[in-house]
Amino acid sequence: MSTNRILRGVEALFSARIRWDLLAASALMILVVAPASGLAEEDAAALHPEFRIPRLGGHRFTPNTVTDDPFIKTYIRNSLGIGQAVDLFIPLLEIGDPPERVIGLKGDLLKAILEFEYQQAVKDWVAFRVKVKVMGRLGTGAQSLLATGVTANTGFEFGWMFKLAQGEKTALSGTVDVRNNSVTVVDFLGFVEGIVNPPSPPLKRPSLVKSIPLTRGGGGLRYAWAASDLTGFNFKGETGMGESVDRSQADQWFVNFAAAADFDLKAKTVVPLGLVIAYQVDSFPEGGEELVDVKHDLAFRIAYTGTTDFLLSLDFVYNWFNVIGSNDTVRFNAVLLNLRYYF
Repeated sequence: MSTNRILRGVEALFSARIRWDLLAASALMILVVAPASGLAEEDAAALHPEFRIPRLGGHRFTPNTVTDDPFIKTYIRNSLGIGQAVDLFIPLLEIGDPPERVIGLKGDLLKAILEFEYQQAVKDWVAFRVKVKVMGRLGTGAQSLLATGVTANTGFEFGWMFKLAQGEKTALSGTVDVRNNSVTVVDFLGFVEGIVNPPSPPLKRPSLVKSIPLTRGGGGLRYAWAASDLTGFNFKGETGMGESVDRSQADQWFVNFAAAADFDLKAKTVVPLGLVIAYQVDSFPEGGEELVDVKHDLAFRIAYTGTTDFLLSLDFVYNWFNVIGSNDTVRFNAVLLNLRYYF
Protein backbone atom coordinates (compact mmCIF):
# COMPACT_ATOMS: atom_id res chain seq x y z
CA MET A 1 0.00 0.00 0.00
CA SER A 2 2.75 2.42 0.90
CA THR A 3 4.46 1.64 -2.36
CA ASN A 4 1.30 2.49 -4.34
CA ARG A 5 0.90 5.78 -2.48
CA ILE A 6 4.51 6.67 -3.30
CA LEU A 7 3.99 5.90 -6.99
CA ARG A 8 0.79 7.96 -7.13
CA GLY A 9 2.56 10.87 -5.47
CA VAL A 10 5.43 10.76 -7.94
CA GLU A 11 2.96 10.62 -10.83
CA ALA A 12 1.04 13.61 -9.49
CA LEU A 13 4.28 15.54 -9.02
CA PHE A 14 5.40 14.94 -12.61
CA SER A 15 1.93 15.78 -13.96
CA ALA A 16 1.94 19.08 -12.09
CA ARG A 17 5.44 19.86 -13.32
CA ILE A 18 4.44 19.18 -16.92
CA ARG A 19 1.41 21.46 -16.54
CA TRP A 20 3.60 24.21 -15.11
CA ASP A 21 6.14 23.78 -17.94
CA LEU A 22 3.38 24.02 -20.52
CA LEU A 23 1.96 27.08 -18.80
CA ALA A 24 5.38 28.76 -18.65
CA ALA A 25 6.07 27.99 -22.33
CA SER A 26 2.69 29.40 -23.32
CA ALA A 27 3.31 32.56 -21.31
CA LEU A 28 6.74 32.99 -22.88
CA MET A 29 5.25 32.57 -26.36
CA ILE A 30 2.62 35.21 -25.62
CA LEU A 31 5.26 37.63 -24.34
CA VAL A 32 7.41 37.16 -27.46
CA VAL A 33 4.79 36.90 -30.19
CA ALA A 34 2.25 39.46 -28.99
CA PRO A 35 4.59 42.49 -29.10
CA ALA A 36 5.92 41.44 -32.50
CA SER A 37 2.39 41.09 -33.87
CA GLY A 38 1.43 44.46 -32.42
CA LEU A 39 4.52 46.10 -33.94
CA ALA A 40 3.75 44.62 -37.36
CA GLU A 41 0.21 45.96 -37.22
CA GLU A 42 1.28 49.42 -36.08
CA ASP A 43 4.08 49.85 -38.60
CA ALA A 44 2.55 48.03 -41.57
CA ALA A 45 1.92 51.25 -43.48
CA ALA A 46 5.46 52.48 -42.88
CA LEU A 47 7.28 49.24 -43.60
CA HIS A 48 5.21 47.82 -46.44
CA PRO A 49 7.36 47.79 -49.59
CA GLU A 50 4.55 48.98 -51.85
CA PHE A 51 5.25 52.50 -50.62
CA ARG A 52 8.79 52.47 -52.03
CA ILE A 53 8.03 53.04 -55.70
CA PRO A 54 6.68 56.58 -56.22
CA ARG A 55 2.89 56.98 -56.01
CA LEU A 56 0.55 59.94 -56.14
CA GLY A 57 -3.24 59.98 -56.03
CA GLY A 58 -3.47 56.23 -56.58
CA HIS A 59 -1.16 56.33 -59.62
CA ARG A 60 2.05 54.34 -59.59
CA PHE A 61 4.71 56.18 -61.58
CA THR A 62 7.18 54.45 -63.86
CA PRO A 63 10.44 56.43 -63.40
CA ASN A 64 12.53 57.22 -66.47
CA THR A 65 15.99 58.67 -67.07
CA VAL A 66 14.87 61.45 -69.43
CA THR A 67 12.75 63.56 -67.08
CA ASP A 68 13.83 61.94 -63.79
CA ASP A 69 11.26 62.60 -61.04
CA PRO A 70 10.70 64.88 -58.00
CA PHE A 71 10.28 62.15 -55.37
CA ILE A 72 12.51 62.03 -52.30
CA LYS A 73 13.37 58.33 -52.40
CA THR A 74 16.39 56.11 -51.83
CA TYR A 75 17.31 53.95 -54.79
CA ILE A 76 20.14 52.52 -56.84
CA ARG A 77 20.04 52.38 -60.63
CA ASN A 78 22.22 51.28 -63.51
CA SER A 79 21.76 51.38 -67.28
CA LEU A 80 23.56 49.53 -70.04
CA GLY A 81 22.92 50.18 -73.70
CA ILE A 82 24.17 50.29 -77.25
CA GLY A 83 23.26 52.54 -80.17
CA GLN A 84 24.04 52.95 -83.85
CA ALA A 85 23.92 55.64 -86.52
CA VAL A 86 23.59 54.19 -90.01
CA ASP A 87 24.93 55.61 -93.29
CA LEU A 88 26.49 58.76 -91.87
CA PHE A 89 28.14 60.93 -94.56
CA ILE A 90 31.18 63.00 -93.54
CA PRO A 91 32.28 65.47 -96.27
CA LEU A 92 36.01 65.83 -96.87
CA LEU A 93 35.89 68.44 -99.68
CA GLU A 94 33.31 71.15 -100.35
CA ILE A 95 33.36 73.75 -103.14
CA GLY A 96 31.13 76.58 -104.26
CA ASP A 97 28.84 78.97 -102.45
CA PRO A 98 26.71 77.58 -100.96
CA PRO A 99 29.12 74.70 -100.31
CA GLU A 100 28.53 71.57 -102.31
CA ARG A 101 29.93 68.27 -101.14
CA VAL A 102 32.34 66.73 -103.61
CA ILE A 103 34.22 64.07 -101.69
CA GLY A 104 33.15 62.37 -98.50
CA LEU A 105 33.20 59.21 -96.45
CA LYS A 106 30.18 57.15 -95.53
CA GLY A 107 29.82 54.66 -92.71
CA ASP A 108 28.15 53.66 -89.46
CA LEU A 109 28.78 54.84 -85.92
CA LEU A 110 28.49 52.68 -82.82
CA LYS A 111 27.83 54.03 -79.33
CA ALA A 112 28.04 52.20 -75.99
CA ILE A 113 26.58 53.59 -72.76
CA LEU A 114 27.07 52.61 -69.12
CA GLU A 115 25.46 54.62 -66.32
CA PHE A 116 25.25 54.23 -62.55
CA GLU A 117 23.23 56.37 -60.14
CA TYR A 118 22.60 56.34 -56.41
CA GLN A 119 20.15 58.60 -54.57
CA GLN A 120 19.82 58.76 -50.79
CA ALA A 121 16.88 60.35 -48.98
CA VAL A 122 18.51 62.13 -46.05
CA LYS A 123 15.20 63.48 -44.73
CA ASP A 124 11.68 63.34 -46.10
CA TRP A 125 12.34 66.72 -47.78
CA VAL A 126 15.92 66.42 -49.08
CA ALA A 127 18.03 63.85 -50.95
CA PHE A 128 21.46 63.77 -52.52
CA ARG A 129 22.52 61.82 -55.58
CA VAL A 130 25.69 60.67 -57.31
CA LYS A 131 25.78 59.64 -60.95
CA VAL A 132 28.58 58.24 -63.10
CA LYS A 133 28.27 57.88 -66.87
CA VAL A 134 30.68 56.35 -69.37
CA MET A 135 30.03 56.57 -73.10
CA GLY A 136 32.14 55.52 -76.06
CA ARG A 137 31.61 56.22 -79.75
CA LEU A 138 33.52 54.95 -82.76
CA GLY A 139 33.10 54.11 -86.42
CA THR A 140 32.27 50.52 -87.25
CA GLY A 141 34.23 50.57 -90.51
CA ALA A 142 37.49 52.01 -91.81
CA GLN A 143 35.80 54.98 -93.51
CA SER A 144 33.67 56.07 -90.57
CA LEU A 145 36.53 55.42 -88.13
CA LEU A 146 38.83 57.65 -90.17
CA ALA A 147 36.22 60.39 -90.55
CA THR A 148 34.84 60.56 -87.01
CA GLY A 149 37.60 59.05 -84.91
CA VAL A 150 36.97 57.66 -81.46
CA THR A 151 35.32 59.52 -78.58
CA ALA A 152 35.32 58.45 -74.92
CA ASN A 153 33.25 60.46 -72.47
CA THR A 154 33.37 59.99 -68.69
CA GLY A 155 30.97 62.05 -66.63
CA PHE A 156 30.47 62.53 -62.90
CA GLU A 157 27.53 64.33 -61.28
CA PHE A 158 26.79 65.27 -57.69
CA GLY A 159 23.59 67.03 -56.70
CA TRP A 160 20.86 67.72 -54.17
CA MET A 161 17.09 67.64 -54.49
CA PHE A 162 14.68 69.53 -52.21
CA LYS A 163 10.96 69.02 -51.82
CA LEU A 164 9.16 72.30 -52.51
CA ALA A 165 5.52 71.21 -52.48
CA GLN A 166 3.47 68.02 -52.52
CA GLY A 167 -0.27 67.49 -52.71
CA GLU A 168 -2.53 64.53 -53.21
CA LYS A 169 -1.80 64.34 -56.96
CA THR A 170 1.17 66.67 -57.52
CA ALA A 171 4.79 66.93 -56.41
CA LEU A 172 7.35 69.67 -57.04
CA SER A 173 11.08 69.61 -56.19
CA GLY A 174 14.11 71.77 -56.88
CA THR A 175 17.58 70.54 -57.82
CA VAL A 176 21.13 71.85 -57.57
CA ASP A 177 24.01 69.97 -59.16
CA VAL A 178 27.60 70.11 -60.39
CA ARG A 179 28.76 68.01 -63.34
CA ASN A 180 32.21 67.24 -64.63
CA ASN A 181 32.87 65.56 -67.96
CA SER A 182 36.14 64.44 -69.44
CA VAL A 183 36.01 64.02 -73.22
CA THR A 184 38.88 62.21 -74.95
CA VAL A 185 38.90 62.32 -78.76
CA VAL A 186 41.12 60.36 -81.14
CA ASP A 187 40.84 62.51 -84.28
CA PHE A 188 42.50 60.73 -87.23
CA LEU A 189 41.16 63.10 -89.89
CA GLY A 190 42.01 66.26 -87.97
CA PHE A 191 45.52 65.00 -87.32
CA VAL A 192 46.14 64.31 -91.02
CA GLU A 193 44.66 67.69 -92.04
CA GLY A 194 46.88 69.45 -89.50
CA ILE A 195 49.98 67.92 -91.10
CA VAL A 196 48.97 68.31 -94.76
CA ASN A 197 47.41 71.76 -94.45
CA PRO A 198 48.69 73.44 -91.28
CA PRO A 199 47.10 76.74 -90.23
CA SER A 200 48.89 79.99 -91.05
CA PRO A 201 50.45 81.13 -88.82
CA PRO A 202 50.87 77.73 -87.19
CA LEU A 203 49.20 77.63 -83.80
CA LYS A 204 50.52 74.37 -82.43
CA ARG A 205 51.54 70.94 -83.54
CA PRO A 206 48.63 68.73 -84.62
CA SER A 207 47.55 66.28 -81.96
CA LEU A 208 46.07 62.86 -82.57
CA VAL A 209 44.55 62.56 -79.10
CA LYS A 210 42.79 65.47 -77.42
CA SER A 211 41.41 65.51 -73.89
CA ILE A 212 38.86 68.16 -72.93
CA PRO A 213 37.54 68.56 -69.38
CA LEU A 214 34.09 70.16 -69.09
CA THR A 215 32.56 71.45 -65.86
CA ARG A 216 29.12 72.91 -65.43
CA GLY A 217 26.76 73.72 -62.60
CA GLY A 218 23.14 74.65 -62.38
CA GLY A 219 19.74 73.75 -61.06
CA GLY A 220 16.14 73.32 -62.01
CA LEU A 221 12.66 72.09 -61.18
CA ARG A 222 11.00 68.68 -61.39
CA TYR A 223 7.23 68.25 -61.38
CA ALA A 224 4.94 65.23 -61.32
CA TRP A 225 1.18 65.07 -61.76
CA ALA A 226 -1.03 62.00 -61.33
CA ALA A 227 -3.86 62.64 -63.78
CA SER A 228 -5.55 59.32 -62.95
CA ASP A 229 -4.80 55.83 -61.71
CA LEU A 230 -3.72 54.98 -65.25
CA THR A 231 -1.86 58.11 -66.36
CA GLY A 232 0.85 60.32 -64.90
CA PHE A 233 3.06 63.12 -66.21
CA ASN A 234 6.61 64.28 -65.42
CA PHE A 235 8.25 67.57 -66.38
CA LYS A 236 11.80 68.85 -65.95
CA GLY A 237 13.43 72.22 -66.59
CA GLU A 238 17.10 72.98 -65.91
CA THR A 239 19.51 75.78 -66.62
CA GLY A 240 23.07 76.66 -65.68
CA MET A 241 26.49 77.63 -66.96
CA GLY A 242 29.33 75.46 -68.17
CA GLU A 243 32.57 75.41 -70.11
CA SER A 244 32.33 75.38 -73.87
CA VAL A 245 33.75 72.50 -75.86
CA ASP A 246 35.38 75.12 -78.08
CA ARG A 247 38.08 76.56 -75.82
CA SER A 248 38.19 79.75 -77.91
CA GLN A 249 34.71 80.61 -76.63
CA ALA A 250 33.64 81.80 -73.20
CA ASP A 251 31.53 79.79 -70.81
CA GLN A 252 27.98 79.40 -72.02
CA TRP A 253 24.51 79.08 -70.58
CA PHE A 254 22.56 75.94 -71.28
CA VAL A 255 18.96 74.83 -70.91
CA ASN A 256 17.32 71.43 -70.69
CA PHE A 257 13.62 70.74 -71.02
CA ALA A 258 11.94 67.34 -70.85
CA ALA A 259 8.42 65.94 -70.54
CA ALA A 260 7.07 62.41 -70.17
CA ALA A 261 3.76 60.59 -69.93
CA ASP A 262 3.57 57.20 -68.25
CA PHE A 263 0.80 54.62 -68.13
CA ASP A 264 0.37 51.98 -65.43
CA LEU A 265 -1.47 49.14 -67.16
CA LYS A 266 -1.79 47.24 -63.90
CA ALA A 267 -4.15 49.93 -62.59
CA LYS A 268 -6.79 48.87 -65.15
CA THR A 269 -5.78 45.33 -66.10
CA VAL A 270 -3.88 42.35 -64.70
CA VAL A 271 -0.91 43.10 -66.98
CA PRO A 272 2.08 44.19 -64.81
CA LEU A 273 3.54 46.65 -67.29
CA GLY A 274 4.31 50.36 -67.27
CA LEU A 275 4.72 52.37 -70.48
CA VAL A 276 6.51 55.71 -70.82
CA ILE A 277 7.00 58.09 -73.74
CA ALA A 278 9.40 60.99 -73.16
CA TYR A 279 10.98 63.87 -75.09
CA GLN A 280 14.02 66.01 -74.20
CA VAL A 281 15.85 68.95 -75.75
CA ASP A 282 19.32 69.80 -74.38
CA SER A 283 21.38 72.78 -75.54
CA PHE A 284 24.51 71.56 -73.76
CA PRO A 285 24.67 67.81 -74.34
CA GLU A 286 27.37 65.57 -72.93
CA GLY A 287 28.11 63.57 -76.03
CA GLY A 288 31.59 64.88 -76.76
CA GLU A 289 33.43 67.35 -78.90
CA GLU A 290 31.47 66.63 -82.05
CA LEU A 291 28.23 68.17 -80.80
CA VAL A 292 27.68 71.75 -81.93
CA ASP A 293 23.93 72.11 -81.68
CA VAL A 294 21.11 71.03 -79.37
CA LYS A 295 20.45 67.36 -78.92
CA HIS A 296 16.93 65.93 -79.10
CA ASP A 297 15.87 62.67 -77.47
CA LEU A 298 12.67 60.73 -78.02
CA ALA A 299 12.37 57.70 -75.75
CA PHE A 300 9.90 54.87 -75.21
CA ARG A 301 10.12 52.69 -72.10
CA ILE A 302 8.41 49.41 -71.29
CA ALA A 303 8.83 48.31 -67.67
CA TYR A 304 7.86 45.30 -65.59
CA THR A 305 5.78 46.48 -62.61
CA GLY A 306 5.01 43.18 -60.93
CA THR A 307 7.07 44.05 -57.84
CA THR A 308 6.73 46.89 -55.38
CA ASP A 309 10.36 47.91 -54.92
CA PHE A 310 12.18 46.82 -58.09
CA LEU A 311 11.91 48.11 -61.65
CA LEU A 312 13.20 46.31 -64.75
CA SER A 313 12.77 48.23 -67.99
CA LEU A 314 13.83 48.36 -71.61
CA ASP A 315 14.31 51.72 -73.31
CA PHE A 316 14.19 52.49 -77.03
CA VAL A 317 15.81 55.88 -77.65
CA TYR A 318 16.01 57.92 -80.82
CA ASN A 319 18.21 61.05 -80.71
CA TRP A 320 19.50 63.46 -83.30
CA PHE A 321 22.10 66.26 -83.41
CA ASN A 322 24.59 67.95 -85.77
CA VAL A 323 28.28 67.23 -86.20
CA ILE A 324 31.23 69.50 -86.94
CA GLY A 325 32.10 69.37 -90.64
CA SER A 326 28.76 67.99 -91.76
CA ASN A 327 25.51 69.57 -92.89
CA ASP A 328 23.71 66.34 -92.16
CA THR A 329 21.98 65.45 -88.92
CA VAL A 330 23.28 62.41 -87.07
CA ARG A 331 20.49 60.09 -85.97
CA PHE A 332 21.16 57.46 -83.36
CA ASN A 333 18.93 54.54 -82.43
CA ALA A 334 19.74 52.99 -79.06
CA VAL A 335 18.46 50.24 -76.79
CA LEU A 336 19.13 50.32 -73.04
CA LEU A 337 18.46 47.88 -70.22
CA ASN A 338 17.69 49.58 -66.89
CA LEU A 339 17.59 48.19 -63.36
CA ARG A 340 16.32 50.26 -60.42
CA TYR A 341 15.85 49.14 -56.81
CA TYR A 342 14.19 51.21 -54.06
CA PHE A 343 15.32 50.73 -50.46
